[in-house]
Amino acid sequence: MASSDTHFEKLTRCCMKCRISQFLDKKITIEKAGVARVAVPFHADLTQNSGFVHAAVLFEVGDTAGFMAANSMEETYSVLTVDYHINLMRPVREEGVFATSEVVNAGKTLYVARSDIYTESGKLVAAGQGTYMVSKILLTELDGYED
Repeated sequence: MASSDTHFEKLTRCCMKCRISQFLDKKITIEKAGVARVAVPFHADLTQNSGFVHAAVLFEVGDTAGFMAANSMEETYSVLTVDYHINLMRPVREEGVFATSEVVNAGKTLYVARSDIYTESGKLVAAGQGTYMVSKILLTELDGYED
């Protein structure tokens, strides 16, 4: 890709180089600085014994959306998850899920983002909040950021 790619494009491409992103077939969108959306389609391999989408998938989309929202505001260094809490509201059966996240506090070294997790049909199924710290890892050193 050309060096004129925006930070949002570079960050999305970098995140999609992660094996977990490829395995889950994620779709990542940064809507604007501090706001991101991450979706994972339904796949039977992502369910637990009762046939519900495993809670780890809900956690993963919520945390990744928060991470992307936070890192969309930090253009030099990668952010890292310090803490993520999730409240599960209802189980999900045979539907993909997506999370929307927005940074609610942007400090010098810490970002806090809230995430709402929905089914593809629009039902709110979980809510989360994450704290993300600015690391010393340059984005330009991450696989995919400068490709």
